[in-house]
Parts: sequence; C-alpha cells; structure tokens
Amino acid sequence: MSMTNQKYYRFKDDLLSYPDAWCYVVWSPRGSGKTYSTLKDAYEDKIPIVYMKRTQEDVNFICQKPERGFDASPYVPINRDTGYNIHGNVIDKGVGGFWDDDDEDGLPIAYCFSLNVAKKIKGFDTSRCDWMVLDEFIPLPGERVNRKEGELVLECYRTIARDREKRGRGPLKLILFANAEEISTPITNTLEIIDAMADLNASGESHMYLEDRGILLHHITPEEIPIQESEKTGIYKAMQGTAWFDKSFGGEFTNNDFSNVRPQSLKGYRGFIHVHYKNHDYFIYRNDAGFYYMCKSRTKCLFSYNLNRENEQKRFYMEQQIDLWNECAGEKMKFQSYSMYDLIINFTKLFNVRRT
Repeated sequence: MSMTNQKYYRFKDDLLSYPDAWCYVVWSPRGSGKTYSTLKDAYEDKIPIVYMKRTQEDVNFICQKPERGFDASPYVPINRDTGYNIHGNVIDKGVGGFWDDDDEDGLPIAYCFSLNVAKKIKGFDTSRCDWMVLDEFIPLPGERVNRKEGELVLECYRTIARDREKRGRGPLKLILFANAEEISTPITNTLEIIDAMADLNASGESHMYLEDRGILLHHITPEEIPIQESEKTGIYKAMQGTAWFDKSFGGEFTNNDFSNVRPQSLKGYRGFIHVHYKNHDYFIYRNDAGFYYMCKSRTKCLFSYNLNRENEQKRFYMEQQIDLWNECAGEKMKFQSYSMYDLIINFTKLFNVRRT
C-alpha cells in the first residue's frame, strides 16, 4: 500500500487501512508530521490518549507551564495553526498531562508519562484512553537507554489497557514513532520485529502487516511524503549524497550494516555452536577454510549455550563471542538474518557481561 502526494503523514490513514492491528510501528525522515497529525486528530476526534516519553526530564520539559514565551509542548504548533488553547501541566516527576481550557469535565485530553515511572501509572485510572503513543522510540545518537526499555513499554501498555477487552472494548492501540536512527533497540528487540523491519527497509515498500501478530510496520518513504521543492535548499542541498542525508531525508537505517546478512549454502560446513535465545534456536556452522555462517538450520554442534541464563551469557562471551566478533569484522562470518548479526556484534549492548 502506498499513498503519494501527501504533504504530511496521518496516523488515521494507517488506522483505517489496518483497523485490526494493535501495534503500529512507524519510522520516517524528519519532519513528516507523525506527532503533529496524531495529536491533532486524537484531540479533534475526542480520543483520549496516553503520550509517553523516555525520561522524567522529557515529561517535565514538555509539560511545564510556559515561561517568558517559551513553551516546549508538542501542542504548540497545533495551537498556532488552529487557535486551540491546549496546555500542559506537571503533576509529579515524570507525570503530567495536557488540558483544553474549554473542556468542561476537566479531564486531560492526553496523559503524559515517562517510561521510568511505570509503577506510578498504576495509581492513575487511564482506562478511558484508546491510544498509547510513544514518541522517539528509537533513541537519538548518544542517548543512554535502559536495556529493559522494551519490557517497560509493554508493562505500561498492560497497565493502561487493564481489563478493557473484558469490558467489551477493543485492544489499546500502541503507536510507536521514530526517525530512522538505529534498527536494533530494546523495544524492537522485545517486540522481535528487527528482521521484518530490515526486510521492509530492503524491499523499498512502505508497509508490512504482520497479520498473525497484529503489528503494522510503516516506513514513510520520500515517495509517499515527497519533499516539497521549496524545502530543497540549504542543508538539503548541501548534504545530498551523504549517509546522513539518506537517514534524515530518506528514512534509511544508514547507521546499520546489512552487508553481512545473506543466504549461504551449507555445503562443506559443519555444526559448531548452538545458541538458544528467547524462544529461538540458532546454529553457527564452520568450514575448513575458517568461514562461519549463522542460521536456523538444525544440526549437532560441539558447543551449546542458553543465552536466557545470565551465567551462560557470560560463558558464551568469554569462550566464543569475542572470537566470532573478530571473524565477522574480518569478513569471515555471514548471517541468515539481521537479528542474528545483531546478537553477535552488539552482544555487550544486549547483555551485562563486560569484564571488570
């Protein structure tokens, strides 16, 4: 599915096209209007939402009352364009909301929480909310992120959803927005959608619906939301042809190396290492020339590790991972999928195993 000649993205298009999805994962070039259109449509359609940010500081910053004309609220451009008067207010550390001065019942149009106050959410009745929106779910370069962030997101989701389906309401919609910085994150790892995102990115298509899981992936491409001619000046013109341009204006994951992910014949290869991780079994093969291939094809192996156990993570790191990382860096190891490559290359980001 592709919709062209739009100036900005509208979440309502995805909602109408994929009404049965419970999770919408959307990434794009900068400035495609993801947050603006979603908050505006939710307000105008009277859909109460929970708007999530990563840290307490993020929430306190965007919800604070304006001072000396400075307002960091995401509703500022909406107020500017429509004449609405939506303002934020901080309730506690990492807890806030946004109100419409004309709303008679006094309830917020959007609750605002940080991921690291998940326990506090249980003290608020947010069961009236139909959407949970997490902005910038892919961290910015240099931003420190909790390894358990993906689990925090789903814990918040379950807390907000509570018993809504038992009461005859549809599933809470989880809406994840980001710019294309990094495909491997705690959230994409927990949702186990990295390989599907990589496949969609490589296909050149804009949508992939994982129907059996109710998850929509949407890569907003330049063809779908074209850059206007009036915008093709300044930094756009100066940075054309660079990797930064492809990421920022094309929504491509240029920070990631997909060159080691390719199909490989197992002729001449023998089983070397078996790895069990989450609910998956991976097998690393080796041939006499010293080349390696990691895939799901089952075989007997010399070594076996269960990476769901902390001690096994440390043992694998000490006995195998460092050598495998070096083999990959030397162009001597290939992978069936990107998540397998990520497991070996970014092992120390996934697990707390660094030697002291």
